[in-house]
Amino acid sequence: MFTRSILLVSAILLATAPGRGAAESPAHRYKQPRCVAGCVVEAGQCLREARAMSAPCYQGCDGLVAAARAACAADPQGEACTAARAAAHDCLEPCNAIFRPAARACLADGRECVRACPFRGEPPCLAACRADNVHCIAAARDAFQTCRSGCDDEVQAVRRACATEPESEACVAARDALRMCLEPCRHGVGEALERCGNASTACAAACDANPTAE
Repeated sequence: MFTRSILLVSAILLATAPGRGAAESPAHRYKQPRCVAGCVVEAGQCLREARAMSAPCYQGCDGLVAAARAACAADPQGEACTAARAAAHDCLEPCNAIFRPAARACLADGRECVRACPFRGEPPCLAACRADNVHCIAAARDAFQTCRSGCDDEVQAVRRACATEPESEACVAARDALRMCLEPCRHGVGEALERCGNASTACAAACDANPTAE
């Protein structure tokens, strides 16, 4: 399982690691291999931590997921199947709200890490720009994780309210409260990533304007 995860992360990162121009794609072929390998390992570890963090939430939905599978195996078009699937979905939704952003952050950070790896023969100035961008992305990710952890109470409230009555007013209200809690986190990380991208572009432009810069 570990090897499969590493291979999958490697395929994702290397397939989405653009160079400075289309003619340089795939960019990883021109990067220092040891640096790229390190990025893949770090991204894999990040994803494992994200899975571990969200596992208790998913485990709390095991009963509803099993009930949905049983109901739909008997009658995929029946009302019992529809109701059971809706209940499982509502239970899993806050779990996905925990795991998916974390997983996306892991992959985004991994891509930035690969981009930051020096090209073979790359000027030090551009290598420094890439490294700064990695640190910027990592800081944005950490800030997002910290912000999201402030919504733990809302996540637990959704689990309690929706586990047995996914269509109840209490469940709907709890899900709305969770979305409202997470929205500033999502907005904040979006702005932070945009600032990182702008700073990286400006840094690279300055290097191009002064090729002798160290």
